[in-house]
Amino acid sequence: MAKLTINTTQNIEIDFKAAAIGERILAFMLDMIFKVLYMIVFYYVDHLFQWSDYFNSDSWSYNAYWVVVALPIIFYSVFFEVAMQGETPGKKIMGIKVIKIDGYQATIVDYFVRWILRVLDILASNGIVAIFSIIFTQNSQRLGDVFAGTTVISTKNRINIGTTIFREVEQEYIPVLPQVIRLSDADIGVVQEIYLRYKGSQDFSLIKALARKLESELGIDKGKLELSNQAFVELVLKDYSHYTGKE
Repeated sequence: MAKLTINTTQNIEIDFKAAAIGERILAFMLDMIFKVLYMIVFYYVDHLFQWSDYFNSDSWSYNAYWVVVALPIIFYSVFFEVAMQGETPGKKIMGIKVIKIDGYQATIVDYFVRWILRVLDILASNGIVAIFSIIFTQNSQRLGDVFAGTTVISTKNRINIGTTIFREVEQEYIPVLPQVIRLSDADIGVVQEIYLRYKGSQDFSLIKALARKLESELGIDKGKLELSNQAFVELVLKDYSHYTGKE
């Protein structure tokens, strides 16, 4: 499995494992199965309640009805990637997800660009363009990923924040930084990766750059808290765990 080195906005390098082509194909096939199951279930429900008969007066209305029915299939990928922060049910099962090349959470626009370019990547070429693009691009990107600035990584065997950094957050614990709710799980994942790398290397420039980035993102003056860079990062992680219940 290829390894990706992603540069954050602070020029800090984080290593991720690129999702293998086989994993991406299996995730795609699983999503296709879910789409087919949806259509099968809807077909029998429609047959039972005869909803389509109400639109059978003319061909335009009948076709429009089935187009509306098909919308969940058409927008399946972009909907779930937005709702599940880079995952679809198939990707979730396979342990892979979409992230930005800078390591942060992709935006709705990024997911939409990936979805639009599926027409060229997958549908128009039976997946040939996507496969060759993933093989020959540096960051294992299909065409949609290239234009969206994203890639797909493996989330298997990721280290759990709660078990590696914190003790369990006490019920009576009072958080200090409510601003941490601005961060996403993907953001915290990057913070975790950098923190663990610092703990292993004791590279103080690494933890200093991370603390500065968090100060900027959260609008916090660390100096007023009278905390070291390491203590500030640990506080951010602990408060995030408190607010999200991810201990």
